[in-house]
Amino acid sequence: MLKDLGTPARGLVRSAGLPREIRRRRTILVLVILASFTLIVLDARRSAGSPVEPLRHAAATVFGPLESTATNARQPVDNLRDRFAEVDTLKAENEKLQAENEKLTSELRTTDYARNRADELDRLLKVAPTYTVTPARVIGLGSAQSFNHTVTIDAGTADGVRPDMTVLTGDGLVGRVVRTTQATATVLLIGDRNSTVGGRLNSTMALGFVSGRGEVGSSAALDYKLVDLKARPKAGDRIVTWGSSGNAPYVPGVPIGEVTSVTSVQGALGSTALVKPFVDPSRLDLVGVVTGPPARAPRTAVSPEKGR
Repeated sequence: MLKDLGTPARGLVRSAGLPREIRRRRTILVLVILASFTLIVLDARRSAGSPVEPLRHAAATVFGPLESTATNARQPVDNLRDRFAEVDTLKAENEKLQAENEKLTSELRTTDYARNRADELDRLLKVAPTYTVTPARVIGLGSAQSFNHTVTIDAGTADGVRPDMTVLTGDGLVGRVVRTTQATATVLLIGDRNSTVGGRLNSTMALGFVSGRGEVGSSAALDYKLVDLKARPKAGDRIVTWGSSGNAPYVPGVPIGEVTSVTSVQGALGSTALVKPFVDPSRLDLVGVVTGPPARAPRTAVSPEKGR
């Protein structure tokens, strides 16, 4: 008689199936670990002839060509990527060099301009060393003014500039101030037809008058007539201002120009000389306005020597 052992509970059936699967997986994992450990131990004996070496050699034989082929196939892509990186680097360096070049060029131009202005200021002081000279920049030229040949400078009454003041550069006489505002002044150039300047021959001290011909530019000329009709200038003579009463409008000793030719006046005494001015108004930048008397007395007293 069979004894009823009873039906297994549902929970026992489910738990009996899962442990076998888990044990099988654990067994496989343990075997893999043992195999790996065994291979590591055997490979450690490589110096004495590793038994794994044939496997390694076989793997190298199989995968070596594949790796070489893959490397060769990948090389153009790597080269192209390197080229793009190199182009980007060169482009960045080129932009950097261009920026540095523009900066250096700008500094060089600025340096030249600053150096020229410093030289011009130094020359201004040499032309009129005993007078107070106010520097100014030319900001306008010509036709917008009421006179035919004028320039506008950026100094006015606020700077001590008044009408009938001498305007000069390091090369010589520019003209005289004819009108002012608080911040600007208009200068009548010596080349204007309305301009007449007392001029003295530097070689003989003979007096005359320099008149404008209405010409401006590098080829402009002035007319010069001596007071003494019998006197005759010669080419190469230099002319300076003889000065005006109270130094207005012209202070003495400022270079005007050089005689280039002399023409006799037919049927009369005297001659007319053609003068090339030292200053070219078309290139004016920095000028000086004589705004004050000499810093020291222009002359010293002369007395007889004692006991003479």
